[in-house]
Amino acid sequence: MEPPAIIVIPCYNEATRLQVSKFKTFSCAKPAIRFLFVNDGSTDRTGLVLEGLHQEDHQHFAICHLAQNRGKAEAVRQGLLRAFAASPAYVGYWDADLATPLNTLGAFCELLNVRPDLEMVFGARVQMLGRVIERRALRHYLGRVFATAASLMLGLRIYDTQCGAKLFRAAPAMQALGALCPPVGAVPTFPSKEHASGRRHVANLWL
Repeated sequence: MEPPAIIVIPCYNEATRLQVSKFKTFSCAKPAIRFLFVNDGSTDRTGLVLEGLHQEDHQHFAICHLAQNRGKAEAVRQGLLRAFAASPAYVGYWDADLATPLNTLGAFCELLNVRPDLEMVFGARVQMLGRVIERRALRHYLGRVFATAASLMLGLRIYDTQCGAKLFRAAPAMQALGALCPPVGAVPTFPSKEHASGRRHVANLWL
């Protein structure tokens, strides 16, 4: 039996873009993986689309409705706190537009299954010959600065923090870090050495 996982999907006005059929197909193939959709104060029919998905299969599709738009980071934070509370083996988050295909999620889980030394798996976008990645210069350079800062602070080799494809082992240390994160916009509280200690290994998968 595969270890259970809960994946948070932040959604804001995704009614016409959410690829419902792909989530259904994936959940049939990977029943151990459940999805928690966070409706981030959408003003379109996103809530109705998600309610329909939940009613069709409440075992695999759960919903968290935020009363107003809080932004992607806060939607992810709220979702992860709820995911940790359900005590799965793994938690993570994925972009609603499936810029990273869902089948990659299976590879992420398998990597954590066979590598107990890993705490997390991050997707990382890299430009390859024959591919075109359109990104404004400012966003690119700010992303590189943030990735470098995160690597230095955490002591981990993280290449791309902006890619919305991440999976974490739901270990006590990781849950403690999640509990320390304040709501987006509040003054942050940085983890002590006790919370940051233990296994500190991350895998970057090039997408």
